[in-house]
Amino acid sequence: MGTPMSFSNLIGERHAPAAFRLLAAAVLAFASTQAYGVDADERTVTGKWRVTAAVDGADIASLDEREARSMVNKIMVIGPDNVQFGTHACGPSAFEAESVEPRLFLRRQFHANAGNLGLANPVTAVKLNCTTVFIKNADTLLIFWDGWFFNAVRMKP
Repeated sequence: MGTPMSFSNLIGERHAPAAFRLLAAAVLAFASTQAYGVDADERTVTGKWRVTAAVDGADIASLDEREARSMVNKIMVIGPDNVQFGTHACGPSAFEAESVEPRLFLRRQFHANAGNLGLANPVTAVKLNCTTVFIKNADTLLIFWDGWFFNAVRMKP
């Protein structure tokens, strides 16, 4: 049958402890960069945002165009313990971020066309408790709410 396959057999008994430490360090380094990315995305979207425009609606939307345009100048507050848009409070969010290809992601997730939204490819989508926001830059988000996409700018403290 031969020698059973093990980590020590693959690299040799003498080098196994050092190789194992190196592998463990690589796994920890990868995990810490992934955690840092989530923290960075959370910091990027946390704050007060003022809606500047109703950009486009999805194929299926709760708001009509008039209602969507009435959302301009409303404030969305995104924090670790709560997301609030107008009078609607959503509670805490996990800030699940992923880099997505907007055309496919928006069609699949929101039944929407990415053409008019001005998103980079790829774009970072951050899933909050009750919605998804797309990071355009450090001071601009695209917010999905009730079937509409809204541009929003960060309010200075």
